[in-house]
Amino acid sequence: MYFLGEERHFRVLSLSFGVRGLQGSVTSEAAKIQTQMALQQTAYSACSRKVHCVSKHYLDDPFVHFFSRDMTIVNSPLMNRGTWLRTVAIERSVLSFARNWSADGPLQVISFGSGVDTLYFRLKKDHSEVNIVRYIELDFPDLVAEKQRVIEKTERLNQLVGPEYELVPCDLQKPDELREILKRVARNDVPTVLLAEMVFVYLEERTTTAILELTLNDVLKRDMCVLLIAYDAIRPNDRFGEVMVNSLASSGVPLRGIKELPTPEAHAERCKRVGLKSVMATSMRQLYLSVPQETQEWLKKLEMVDDWDEWCIMHDHYCFVLATNKAEALPTIF
Repeated sequence: MYFLGEERHFRVLSLSFGVRGLQGSVTSEAAKIQTQMALQQTAYSACSRKVHCVSKHYLDDPFVHFFSRDMTIVNSPLMNRGTWLRTVAIERSVLSFARNWSADGPLQVISFGSGVDTLYFRLKKDHSEVNIVRYIELDFPDLVAEKQRVIEKTERLNQLVGPEYELVPCDLQKPDELREILKRVARNDVPTVLLAEMVFVYLEERTTTAILELTLNDVLKRDMCVLLIAYDAIRPNDRFGEVMVNSLASSGVPLRGIKELPTPEAHAERCKRVGLKSVMATSMRQLYLSVPQETQEWLKKLEMVDDWDEWCIMHDHYCFVLATNKAEALPTIF
């Protein structure tokens, strides 16, 4: 495991409220720190919710509990099924890409805002046939440091980590700095998965578009096959969407990118603008309809979703995107 310690820049703010002109910058800096802390909390909350999902046998993830801060969170059946859907869709997309584009060759994964995700460890444990030559996780310095601490003290995690695994602290709101980081740590000559699970919606659309453009044009060779996998909140303008946006904003987590990318169609158009040729963007409700009937029956046996209408409304407000820079068929999920 390679940890980019030199990228960790901690600023100590000397606050003096008696100096004119300083209060505004202090307030701005404090607001930024509060937002970062709230965003980091969403990572731990998602982790704890996945622990409950695993305990109900939706998912096989023997690693997620190592990173959980709260083992008491209980999900509704609706939330468990949604967690199952997004987790399985992401993992199957990566595996399909690895088999069809990377074949037996090398594969790179760049995970933006990775939080305490365990996909790397699951791939290493269950899919040794996938030749991962670089797995880069990018997130806030505090999150990265905590994740490294957990890995180093947990033998079951530590024994899976190879030299291809890189935890990199960074601020995704600064694309120019991200470009330089990726130029140093990423391979530019291997098929690459770009993973953004509930990350881009927290950033301005112009920022995430810049991240995609710099990765595709400046970091990776243009003839290298690239797959984008993204999961984000959508539809802010109806009643459910307004409640969702306002609730998160009141918790200190504004969805800064949702207005410019409010629908699956808007996500697809953005992908085309940055040079991704084959695109699939759909609501999670529509994606669930492609799940085989026998799998849906298995899910019902785990837990019944009492209110199907509520399921449909909620999952119409989340979007799953697959896009590649090659004019070829996209990975098969179900």
